[in-house]
Order: sequence, then structure tokens, then C-alpha cells
Amino acid sequence: MNIRRPTDLQKKRDKRDTRKKYIAAGIGVAFLLVTIGLVVTVKQSSLFRVQEITISGVPSAYGAQVRSALEAFAYEHSFLAKFLGVENILAWDGNPKEFLAANPQFRLLHVQKDYIHRAIAITVDGREKFGVWCGAADDNENIVPAEGIATTTNEVTIQDEPLHECYWFDRDGVLFAKAPQVQSELFNRVYDSTGRVLTLRDAILPDKLLANLMRVFTLLDVAQINTKTVFIRDIALEEVDTSSLSDPRIMFSLRSDPTFSLSAINALKQSGDWDRLEYVDFRAENRASYR
Repeated sequence: MNIRRPTDLQKKRDKRDTRKKYIAAGIGVAFLLVTIGLVVTVKQSSLFRVQEITISGVPSAYGAQVRSALEAFAYEHSFLAKFLGVENILAWDGNPKEFLAANPQFRLLHVQKDYIHRAIAITVDGREKFGVWCGAADDNENIVPAEGIATTTNEVTIQDEPLHECYWFDRDGVLFAKAPQVQSELFNRVYDSTGRVLTLRDAILPDKLLANLMRVFTLLDVAQINTKTVFIRDIALEEVDTSSLSDPRIMFSLRSDPTFSLSAINALKQSGDWDRLEYVDFRAENRASYR
């Protein structure tokens, strides 16, 4: 009777295990080589090379800046873009949420990839400058122009060293870019002395109050009031007021539509009383008081 010794059985098991290891290693190497080959092919093949990039929603000159900003952001934040290069269609992110988060000057940015024609279509919706919001420590400081320079409606004065942080905001009231300390009535301006600290992507007011603030700016324009600047002094009061060299101080509540005040302003102007007034108060809805 032939009885195998334990050492012989162990040797056969070791040989089988070794053979399996070699096979697994060979498969792994083959898979790695195939993967490297595919990656190199994808990187170098003209089949994935972008042939055309179109940008809509902004002027062509600004579109070139948007493209440059997208490519720079991709190189910095995307491994795929670094490896393949932005000329490869696979490197483009179709939903660039991180780019939008880092660039609040864009409301919307969408990248559509056409693999058949190797084309990329970029749709941009940029935020437009509606006005300047400035945080202010002292109300009196807000209305004093730079020394020796008068604030006018025809010139723009930019101070070399802004006293307070200022941002551009759009019609949605969203702060989207830093702004200079502008001393001019060419721009809508909001001076906020409430002590709030706002920064990029913040809204200057809740939606309802913002809607009435926009109506205040429209009213000032239609009524030909010689200012485009309003002051928020206490956010809890939900009101704004104006200051002008040639018009009385005007106070508005943001809780209601201020449009009703236009007829009262016109009436006071026609009566000749307007230029002699110290202030006009429209904070009570459909009611005017003045002195």
C-alpha cells in the first residue's frame, strides 16, 4: 500500500499556490499594461481632442476670459485635467459646481460636451453690476467725499485707500465681487452701518425687503432725486433713507412698496415747497409727512 508522506503533500500544495500566485501576478501585470495602454491612447489619440469651444451668454471678449478661468481652475483642482490636458474632451467637467462656488460673479455656468463632433458648448450667465454695498462704521463718514473732490453725477472718484469693505451686488442683491470706494452718483450705492459683516455670495437683504429696495432706486431715478445712495442704519427697522446736497432727506420703509410716494414728491415739487424741506418721511404706507 502506497502511503504519501505529509511532506510530499505539502510540497504539492506549495507548488499549486506558487503557480496560482504567478498566474495572478501575470494577470495583474497584463491588466496594468492594458490600462496604461488605454490611458496613453486616450491621452494622445486625436479622437478625444477638442475641435471647437463655443461660449454663449457673454460678449466674445469676455468669453475668452471665462474659458481661460475655467482651464486654469481645472488644472489646479482636477487630476484628470492635469493628466490629460484641457484639450482633451474627457477632462472637461459638465457640471462645474466647484468653479461656480469659487467664482460668485457667475450665476450659472454649464458645460455641454458633444463627443461625436468633439465640441464643447459653454453657457454662461454672469451677474451684472447693479450697485455697490459698503459696510460703514460711521454714518457721517459715508456721505463725505474725498478731501478737495466734490461728489457729482458726471464724475467717478475712487479713493486710493477705501475706508470700508465694498462689494458689487446684482439685482438679486448678491455680493459677487469686490468694489472700490466710489464717490459718485453714477452708481446705486448702499451704505450699511448696522455692523453686519457681509462677504462674497451673501445677500444684502431678504427677498421681500430687497424687492422694495430695488423699487426705491427706481423711484429715485424716476423722481429725479439727485442721489443714488441709500443708508441702512438699523436692520431691525427695515428702512432706508437718502442724503442729497440739493434734495431733502427722504425716508422709506422696506416693508411696503414705496411707489406711492412718487405722486407726493411730484406734488411737493410743483408747489415749490420741495426745496425748502428738511426731510420727507414715507415710512408709513400711503402716507407722507415732512418738515
